[in-house]
Order: sequence, then structure tokens, then C-alpha cells
Amino acid sequence: MVRSLVALLVVTALIGLAPAAPVPKHLMPEEPLYHPVKKGTRWVYTDNDIERVYEIADVKPAKHGGSIVTVEAVTNTGRVLEEKLEVSPRGLVRLEHLGAPAASPVRLLRCPVQADKEWPFRTDRAVPNGPYIQGTMTATGPEDVTVPAGTFSAIRVELKATLFMGDTPVSDINVTSWYAPNVGTVKYTSTGGFKRELKSFTPGKG
Repeated sequence: MVRSLVALLVVTALIGLAPAAPVPKHLMPEEPLYHPVKKGTRWVYTDNDIERVYEIADVKPAKHGGSIVTVEAVTNTGRVLEEKLEVSPRGLVRLEHLGAPAASPVRLLRCPVQADKEWPFRTDRAVPNGPYIQGTMTATGPEDVTVPAGTFSAIRVELKATLFMGDTPVSDINVTSWYAPNVGTVKYTSTGGFKRELKSFTPGKG
């Protein structure tokens, strides 16, 4: 009787230690997109109390999966290209900013998010021996962030970098960005007291 009871306890313990069967790939939760991919999506931000409006003007399939999203700034005098992003379950990559294509695209967010894992980045020089920025980014979260548009569960990305003029370090730069699934940037703060907060968000229908 005692031996049978011991054997049962051992079997039960072994079952508890056995690895769980793998979840079929089609049942695994998909990594969310941390930026919208529908044409017509519109954000209204306050930049230190100055209102800015941005809208997705175009969406095209990316070569290796995901989407190439073109965002324009909407002004009183028309529209101006703000940036082009590659949006995919792998994260966010900036391909172009303010009309200047990036020879070395900048990864703004790496997914799936691995807490406290750094990745390097460097911006291009616009002219020979001109300024550039070099540093690292680190993602953590999700965490709740409250802005005028509401409260969002967002990933926080800390950027720590140095501005170089030629090859001479000039100043340190610290930037914190918060990205919410299917919304994009909901808050952004940087060295010098700059603060951007999402005031309203309208999903696109395209």
C-alpha cells in the first residue's frame, strides 16, 4: 500500500515537471503592431501646447512583410512629408524623416519586446563631416500612460545618445517615447523640456 502511494506521488511529480506541449503556431497570439497601417489615420498632438496634426497618406506592402507607411504633417498651407516607417510584428523602422531618406534606417522599436535589452543606432550625416547622433535604445513595459486622448497601455523606449559635430561629441541627448498598439506614439519627451502628448486619435478606414 505504502509502495503504491509512493509510486503515485512520484508519477504525479514527474507529470508536473514535464514540459507543456508546444502551442500550434496558428494558435499563438500575434505580436501587435505599434503603429497604424490604414490610410487616413490621423493624430492630433500638443507639442509644448502647440497643436500638430499628422495623417497617414499612403500604405504599401514592405518587401520582407509588413507595411511601408507614409505620414504627412497637415498644416494651414498644405501637407509636408513627416516620415516613412516600416511597420511589422518585428517593430518600427524609420526609413525617411522630413524628406531625407536614411542610408541607415533607424529601428525605433524592436519586437517582441525584451525588457532592458539595448540595441544601437546611428543617424546619417547630411553632409561630409556634418552632425550625426549615435547611441542606444532600450524598451520596457507595457505601462499605463495618461495623455489628453486617454490612458493607453504602452511600451516605453529610452534613447540615450550623443550628438557629434564632425567627430567631436557636443552634447548628450535623452529621449523617452511611449508606443501603444495600433496607435503609435502617445507621448514623447526629450532633453531641454520638450513634451509631445496625443490629444486625439482617429483610425483610418482605408
